[in-house]
Amino acid sequence: MKKTLSIALTSAMAVSMFSSVAFGKTSSDYSDLSQLDSATKAKFDAMISAGIFDGMTETTFGLKSQMNRAQFAKVAALLLKLPVNSGLRVSSYTDVSTYDQANGYALPYIEALKTAGITEGTSAWTYDPAGQVTKQELAAFLVRILGKQTEAESMTLTDGSVSNWAKGYVALAQQLKLVPETVGAFEGQMPATRELLVTGAYEAKQQYVPDKVSLIGAQAIGASKVKVWVNDILDTKKATFMLSKGTMSVPVQATWSDDGKWVILEASSPLSEGDYTAEISGIDTTSVLRKDVHFSVQKEQVTELKFVNPSDTIASSASASIKVKALNQYGETATQDASSFTATAAGSAPTDITKDEWGNLVLVVNSQMKDYIPVTVYLKNQNLNVSRSFKVGNAPILSYLEPNKLTYSGGKTRLINIGDTATVTLNLFDQYGNPVTKKQWDNGEVTAKSLLPDIMPDNPNLEIVKAGADLSPTDLFDTNGNPRFEVKLIGKPDMQSTHQVTIYSENAYATVSVDVD
Repeated sequence: MKKTLSIALTSAMAVSMFSSVAFGKTSSDYSDLSQLDSATKAKFDAMISAGIFDGMTETTFGLKSQMNRAQFAKVAALLLKLPVNSGLRVSSYTDVSTYDQANGYALPYIEALKTAGITEGTSAWTYDPAGQVTKQELAAFLVRILGKQTEAESMTLTDGSVSNWAKGYVALAQQLKLVPETVGAFEGQMPATRELLVTGAYEAKQQYVPDKVSLIGAQAIGASKVKVWVNDILDTKKATFMLSKGTMSVPVQATWSDDGKWVILEASSPLSEGDYTAEISGIDTTSVLRKDVHFSVQKEQVTELKFVNPSDTIASSASASIKVKALNQYGETATQDASSFTATAAGSAPTDITKDEWGNLVLVVNSQMKDYIPVTVYLKNQNLNVSRSFKVGNAPILSYLEPNKLTYSGGKTRLINIGDTATVTLNLFDQYGNPVTKKQWDNGEVTAKSLLPDIMPDNPNLEIVKAGADLSPTDLFDTNGNPRFEVKLIGKPDMQSTHQVTIYSENAYATVSVDVD
C-alpha cells in the first residue's frame, strides 16, 4: 500500500504522559479554545499538560490549523515514548534542518521515528517536514496505537474518498470513536487538523490498556541482524524471540540493550529478501498487548568496494597481496563469496582471489619487474568497481609480527597434562604494512626468513612443537597457509607458572604468555 507518510506504529502509548499534571499553560490560555465545552477542554488540558502539544502562538492554539509532518513527528515520538536526542543537530534527511525556522524543532523527533523503524521519508533522502498529514493517515496511526491493525485489515468501508489501503483503518477508527463518524464522505485524503489529532489521541488513551508490553517496530540493520524495539522495560532474562518468514522459522541469537528498550536478533546466515515477523514469548501473555511486529528485508547487496592496504606501495614479489573490502548496504563487510568478484592487475587477471578471516578479498599479483601495478576489482554482473595504481617497492622484509589470541588444546585455559599444546596464530607484515604470505616465504622472497622461538625463563617442561629451536617454513605455516607457532607441555612442573614465549627475527618479534598448571 502506498502512503505519503509511512506509519508503522503499534501500541506503545504511555498513560503517564496523559495523566501527569504539570505546571504551565492550559486550555484557558488560548483564545480559540475558550468556546469549547468543559469535556472537550479537559481533553486538551491533558494533552497540553503532558507537553505533547503547544500553542501556535502564546494566545492561539491553532484549533483548525492543518497538521504537517513535522508536527506529527513530535506527537508520534512523544506518544510512543521513544528515546529522543534533543541535542541532535544533523538529520539524515536533506530537507530537515535546524535552520528551518518553521519546522527545525522536529529534527530530533523525526530522527527518533526513523531510528525506531516507525516512519520513512517521502524518499530515501527527504522527509518533507512541511507536508500535510491526511485524515486517513491519522486514523491508521490511532488504530495502530491500540494494536488493532489486524482487526482493521478485516474491515471494509464503502467510501470512495478513502484510499483502499486505509478503508479498514477508517472504518474501525470511526467505530472506536477515534475519529468522528460522518454522514457523507469521510474525505480521507484531506489534511487533518490539530483538533482532530488532539481529540483522537485522547480517545485512544481511554481505550489503551496500561502496563502492557508491546513491540513498537523492527527493521533490518545488517545482513543477518534485526533490531526490535519494545515500548517498556521487561524481564529480558525470561523474554525470548522468534523470527519467521512465512511458515519458516529463522533461529536467532538475542542481545538486549542495557535499558531493555530494544533487542538485536542475529541469524547465523544472511536473511533472504522478503517479509518477516518478529514475535516475543516467554513472558506472561496477560502482560503483552502486541506480541509480534512485521517488517521487510532487502537482499544483501554490495554497495561499495574499497582497497584496505595501508599504503599505495607494495613489495616487489611474485605473490604480493592486495586487499579489497566489499561493503553491503548496512556498511558491513559483505558476505558474498570471492567467486562473485573478478579483477585485473597490470592488464592481466590475478593468479588468485580469496577471502581472509576478516572477509576481505585478497588478490595475489606478480609485481616483480614493474614500477607500478594498476589494479581494478569488479563485482560481477553489476556496474560496481574500484581502481588504484600501486607503486612497486623493494623485495619484502619481515618487519612486524602480530600475535593473535592464544588457545589451549581441549578448550582448556592453561597447559595441564603432558602433551597439551598452546597455539598462537600470527600476522606477518612487510615493510609496507602488507601481509607476508606463505608463497613469498616458501619462494625465499622474504628477508629475515629464519624465525627463532625462545621460552623464557628456560624450562625443561616446555618445547616448541615439531621444530625445537628453529621454525622451518613448513612448521611456521599450518595447512591453510596461516602462520602460527605452538608450545607443548612435555613434563609436569612443581607449581603453576607463566612463561613468556618469544618468536623473533632480525627485524621483528612477538611475545605471548603461556600458563602452565
